[in-house]
Amino acid sequence: MTTPENVPDVLEVRLKWRNTDVPSRPANQFIVSMGLPNRAGQADAIHLTLGQADPPIVSGSPEQMKQDLLELGTLPVETLGRYVLTRERLTELIQVLQQAADRYDNMRRSGGLTDDDTDAGTT
Repeated sequence: MTTPENVPDVLEVRLKWRNTDVPSRPANQFIVSMGLPNRAGQADAIHLTLGQADPPIVSGSPEQMKQDLLELGTLPVETLGRYVLTRERLTELIQVLQQAADRYDNMRRSGGLTDDDTDAGTT
């Protein structure tokens, strides 16, 4: 029987992603909100919603385009996914996204991929 005394502090497990054949969809709208407070008055989670909004189609003279945009009122956003993160997981997501941004910038500067750029960051 395993007891807390002999459980390793860190256990690394290889992840195998499933259902990765779904189409990629652009996300250009984001909402972050705090979870409802617990008994201690603290939010226990961060809620992240990703969405996509298409720009409206407007044409004509600049005055006509301005009028069309004024009459638009609201622009619909299609929700792509809603996610709940603990504060610790939010920190990990920020780190993974920053690493991806750094790799992207490196690729743009160097004109292509390097060995370090090909690995996807996961946490």
